[in-house]
Amino acid sequence: MGKGTLTIYSASAGSGKTYTLTEIYLMSLFRSRYNYRKILAVTFTNKATAEMKSRILDNLHKLASGQSSDYLAILMSSTAKSEEWIRSESAEILNTILHDFSRFSVSTIDSFFQKILRAFTREAGLHSGFNVELDHSNTLSSAVDEMLGSAVAGTQLNKWLTNYAMTNIEEDKSWNLKDGIIKLSEELFKEKFKILSAGERSNLENKEFLLGYIEKIRSLSAAFEKKLADLGKKASGIYSEHGLSDDMFFQKGKGVPGYIKSLASGIIREPNSYIREIEKSSPKWSTGSPAPQLQIAIRNGLESVLLEALQYYDGNIMDYTTANAVLSNIYALGILSDILYNIHVITASENSFLLSDAGEVLSLITGQDQSPFIYEKVGNRFENFMIDEFQDTSIIQWNNLRPLIENSMAEGFDNLVVGDVKQSIYRWRNSDWKILSALNGMVDNDRFISKPLTKNWRSLFKYNKIQ
Repeated sequence: MGKGTLTIYSASAGSGKTYTLTEIYLMSLFRSRYNYRKILAVTFTNKATAEMKSRILDNLHKLASGQSSDYLAILMSSTAKSEEWIRSESAEILNTILHDFSRFSVSTIDSFFQKILRAFTREAGLHSGFNVELDHSNTLSSAVDEMLGSAVAGTQLNKWLTNYAMTNIEEDKSWNLKDGIIKLSEELFKEKFKILSAGERSNLENKEFLLGYIEKIRSLSAAFEKKLADLGKKASGIYSEHGLSDDMFFQKGKGVPGYIKSLASGIIREPNSYIREIEKSSPKWSTGSPAPQLQIAIRNGLESVLLEALQYYDGNIMDYTTANAVLSNIYALGILSDILYNIHVITASENSFLLSDAGEVLSLITGQDQSPFIYEKVGNRFENFMIDEFQDTSIIQWNNLRPLIENSMAEGFDNLVVGDVKQSIYRWRNSDWKILSALNGMVDNDRFISKPLTKNWRSLFKYNKIQ
């Protein structure tokens, strides 16, 4: 029994990633011709899957038919066998795979998850023969239509929609309710929503809780505005009492005077660089020497009041901005639970399943650490896992794969992931490059091994062509 390792290949573009993956896969096949049944190689696109399958099969064919192959030397070295044996065994391996192709497990991560999902149809609450919907947009649009149609006058849902519409009008947003709701409802299909705890989801469904939350946020926003308005009025009083004029100040009305007027009238705006001059160790209140009455006003509290206003603004503006952003969306947020309910009703009636939900459902299965049971249901028992483009893995995808990989390592088998944080391009699909970064932080060169692929073969090839 081996140690059970996870090797992390850091592979930038053109560094021979596919070549290395194929090499490792072929070396495993030549240790046992049936190892293809025990290896799961996962990629993220159909193109990458086809390329890897093709490279494995093409090189087996080349070796079996006496043609030149880039892998012949390494296979002879790793097996300590002759060229004749390698070519003869290649024919046997190729023949075995082609007659057992369904167990040649090189697939996209979505295809693998669908395979598990179909094995757990009953556990997932689905009926046999269900259809997988790749695009959720039509289902979402229908769910929103159903929700709008059920908002009978006098109901709580109707009140929420009315408040949502009024908020949009006050903020000069579109009057098209449906488009705005659909845009926000896209959050239902993102992992930020799917990884919420049961308690957090329950709060979203509880409109009484949300109403209380709205009051707290409004209170926070109002307190911020009142505090700055009070300081503005205080500064304005000092300004008037000392007979000050805009001409006395640096940049005149663009600086301190304009800021005082904004504060006093309740307008929240970011202090500009002219106003920030009074915070410096050598404050700049005017272009030249300050007028006598301005000097007196500064000593009598103008400076302390304005500095307090700037300090309060800096310390609380983030909370205030966040509160306003939440308030502008919270009424729509409050109806997400109604939309989600309609989505479930529609998919159940059509015996369909949204592909975007696959990871979430599987996480409930794999989260119970039932690796042997999963293998039994799927019909394949995988000992080795190879994950390509690991930087494009999402949190839920990794949570689904991790128990299987940890089980493999615990049983003494070796696994690998290949990725490059700089090449993370699927943020729109919930990919999270920080997962790869965290794995790199676990490297101990014992069970977690790092192997960077540093040579850029693509650039080298181009250079040689030029020469």
